[in-house]
Amino acid sequence: MTSNDKQASASDNLTRKQRRAAERAARKQNGGKITAPKSSGGRPGPSILIVSAIAVVAGLALVAVLVLLSGGLGNDAAAVSDPDSPAPAQELRQGRTLVAPDASPSVVVEVFEDAQCPHCQDFTKTVEPLLIAKHVTSGTASLTYRDYIIFGEKSLDAAVAMRAADELGDAFWDYHHVLYYNAPDGSFSRSWLADIAEVVGLDRTEFEQLLDDNELIDAVGEDITRAAGYGISSTPSVVINGELLGTPSWNELDAAIEAAAAGE
Repeated sequence: MTSNDKQASASDNLTRKQRRAAERAARKQNGGKITAPKSSGGRPGPSILIVSAIAVVAGLALVAVLVLLSGGLGNDAAAVSDPDSPAPAQELRQGRTLVAPDASPSVVVEVFEDAQCPHCQDFTKTVEPLLIAKHVTSGTASLTYRDYIIFGEKSLDAAVAMRAADELGDAFWDYHHVLYYNAPDGSFSRSWLADIAEVVGLDRTEFEQLLDDNELIDAVGEDITRAAGYGISSTPSVVINGELLGTPSWNELDAAIEAAAAGE
């Protein structure tokens, strides 16, 4: 094998995240900048995947319009603050999944959310911490966050923003935590999303460039397609071991996890 073949082979074995980290390091060493792929007209047009996926929830557009007209989702920019409560523990994090170290949970929990959804914000603050404390840290269950877009382009931006945080600094859960705890009083402008990136220690310029990244946008579409397979039409929606539970209270979710763990 030639030296060129070896270099190509090594490059193929790198993950997308590792490649980006190497590119950033090289560019910084050379005093240059990284540019995320964009179309000539600014933000790239949505791929077939994202268009098809979002079409699944097109029937909910009227709901979104009514919420917006009623003032339910604020448009005024707000300062971003660090929540008083901590984000999920670092040792539990595996990308967008939380799982106890060395655990092989028999219960797989997926939560589909839209960052602009007030019920999702409540779920994150009230139910999610109990789920993590009781079932994730014990190794009984894993928890995976999934995107589901109801409220349009700003929700898509927020979903891509969380993925960008994961790509730039393995900071998905930090970003998710600050986003959901600030969302009721904030807007979802790109500038506001970039403010959150700075709060969690990410480079603002690199973060903003990734908001137009086609691969990240398509990844959101894949989650929406997955949701359609479960029959999901609202948020938050919880799926346990492939079965849609809906939007449970903590007691309902706790009981469902216990039953799944017992093989019922």
